[in-house]
This record gives sequence, structure tokens and C-alpha cells, in this order.
Amino acid sequence: MEETDAIEICNKAISINPFNVHQYKKRGTLNADIGKYKEAIEDYSKAIEIYPRDAACFFNRGTVKVNLGDIEGAKEDFKIATILNLSVLSA
Repeated sequence: MEETDAIEICNKAISINPFNVHQYKKRGTLNADIGKYKEAIEDYSKAIEIYPRDAACFFNRGTVKVNLGDIEGAKEDFKIATILNLSVLSA
């Protein structure tokens, strides 16, 4: 399966550089695509921990939370994503 191969590549990249935000985001998306929502949230959360100004991570994590039925958590993530996007636009 292509997603699992890509996840393995992400795992290797993360093992080399555990601060690679891009790889956590990519792995989060791959996990979400195959229905591994808990793992996706963990990946997006780790990316946010490393770089908390990434609006896309908040948006993607919010989307996964919707899939899990966590509407309040999703609203909070979407709110933060919107604020981050607005701050970029107004800068």
C-alpha cells in the first residue's frame, strides 16, 4: 500500500531529524487518509509543538477532530488556524 510505504519514509526522516515539522505534517495526512485518526492527531500535535505558528497543522488537526466527533476541539483548532492566517495576511 502506498500510504504505508510513505509513512515508513516519514518515520525514517523523523528518526534522523525529530524536529522536521514537514514530515510530521505529511505523516499526519497519510494517517488521516487511511483512517488512523488518533495517530494523525498525534502527528499534527507534534508539528504544532515544534512550530506553533503553522495554521495548516491546526486546520488539518481540526478536520481530523471532526472525523472523530470532537466538534468543540475542531472549532478551537479552526479558530487558531484562522487567527494565524489573518496575522499573516495583515503583516
